[in-house]
Amino acid sequence: MRTKMEILLCIAFIVTACASPQTPTQPPAQADPTSTPLPQPTAAVTATPEPALPAIQTPFVPFFVTNIVENAVLRANPGPLFAPKTTLAINTRLLVLGATPGREWIFVVTPFDTTGWVFAELLEVNPGLAAAPLIQPADIQLVRGRVLDAAGQPASGIQFALIEGVGQAGSPPRTDATTDETGVFHAYLPVTAAGTWTVSFTAVNCTSNKMGGNCECPNGNCGKPDPEITTITLPATDMVEFIWK
Repeated sequence: MRTKMEILLCIAFIVTACASPQTPTQPPAQADPTSTPLPQPTAAVTATPEPALPAIQTPFVPFFVTNIVENAVLRANPGPLFAPKTTLAINTRLLVLGATPGREWIFVVTPFDTTGWVFAELLEVNPGLAAAPLIQPADIQLVRGRVLDAAGQPASGIQFALIEGVGQAGSPPRTDATTDETGVFHAYLPVTAAGTWTVSFTAVNCTSNKMGGNCECPNGNCGKPDPEITTITLPATDMVEFIWK
């Protein structure tokens, strides 16, 4: 017969034998201090240029000027060879709508809603006239001439007279034109004008780039175009060329 001690030892052995063995706990992995972490890939960023903004065109706004002479003539087309529409009392308010190429003639509306062309020198000085839109008149015949110096630079403010015929007596039809900053003059004639016309140099404006200060000729020599006089046959299609000397 087993003693009490033997029975207790047997029970302890059975409990120990039946218990599940424990899995040893693994220590946490340690970072290798000598290793370099790999860089993480990043999305490529491409700079997108800002689109260029279109230039803003300032619309022309008609404005008023006044004529500075009594009985300024408003004409149907630009030039003294075209019919007058009315005469203007001094200081008449005129609404500016445009100008001819060369800006010698200004297209206006009178207070009586009459439209027509006025010679620019009969109007008050106004910087807006230089920005008025260019209008090519209809029902005209255009003669253009160009004056360049020996270096090919334009001569501005050079006046020419265009006269019908060659050396005619009396007062044959005539119109005048002055070169602009590009050295070009624009003369407007009726569509009925034909035959031979004389183009002759008449003067140099004080505002010409060939003049000195105080409207004086440089070194006492104002210069002149070559040729001083030439002839053309209408209708003229080619530019009339002059060299400033």
